[in-house]
Amino acid sequence: MRKGSVRIFIVAAATVAVMGGCGKAKKEAASAGDVLAKINDKVITMDEFKKEQEKLPDYIKASLETSEGKKQFLDNLVTRELILQKGEKAGMGKDEAVISKLEEIKKTLVIEALLKKEIEGKAAFGEKEAEEYYASHKDEFKEGEKVKIGHIMVKTEKEANDILKRLGKKESFAKLAKKYSLASTASKGGELGYLERGTVVPEFEEAAFKLKKAGDISPVVAAGSGYHIIKLMERKDAEAQSFEKVKDKIIEMQAKKKQKELFEAFVGSLKKEAKLEINDSLLDEGKKEEKAVEGKKEEGVSEKKEAPSEEKK
Repeated sequence: MRKGSVRIFIVAAATVAVMGGCGKAKKEAASAGDVLAKINDKVITMDEFKKEQEKLPDYIKASLETSEGKKQFLDNLVTRELILQKGEKAGMGKDEAVISKLEEIKKTLVIEALLKKEIEGKAAFGEKEAEEYYASHKDEFKEGEKVKIGHIMVKTEKEANDILKRLGKKESFAKLAKKYSLASTASKGGELGYLERGTVVPEFEEAAFKLKKAGDISPVVAAGSGYHIIKLMERKDAEAQSFEKVKDKIIEMQAKKKQKELFEAFVGSLKKEAKLEINDSLLDEGKKEEKAVEGKKEEGVSEKKEAPSEEKK
């Protein structure tokens, strides 16, 4: 196994156990067959190994499918436990900085657990609700007007006009594009595909969307780094997207909206129930102090300017 993979396993093993280690299991809770490793008075059981494995990101889990990967991960868990035990003996568990960080982690976990219970669980937005929303808000889910076009790009206006004349004599657009166009689409006969409004430079977009029916060709258009001739191949008017296409988007969007509303209501109720005393005027004290310091500086400058004139007198 590569050294890089070993480092990843060690970091992952250490990260997933910030609030506890698999070595904390009681000896009596595991039969001899369940015990994978003993580290002094601690053990790592098969169940604990699997739990630690589940905490890992998917891209690391894939590396634990082999026997070698599993053994390497077990070794990393043993290493973590050895370091943890050494740290405990050295008094790191009572270190003020460690205790402070653990308190911060605890606060975060408590808040997350409460919000998950009070908000996330109540903010589900089902498929039936999504269908009802879609039925009453179809205008929100329209795909924009599109044009499928081909184009020929050349360096000079004269070249473009010459090609335009040849097109007027019914020469093949695709053949002229392959022969003269400097665009990357030349090999495909100039075919650029579908355009939506707002996706290309304004001059090009305006000329493309002015074309009304398939086969229409634009005048010469100066846009970007060259001169273009545009051919309309197909036009699609704005149309509503199917429910299946936008279902997941509606569910996600409305669930987030619901979460926001529930969160605001939840916080509002907490504020009503609590005895709050807020003196936010103190937050402006810093500005007052800054103004006072600036005022003193200005006074000092004016005094220095006046001093030389008194000496002259």
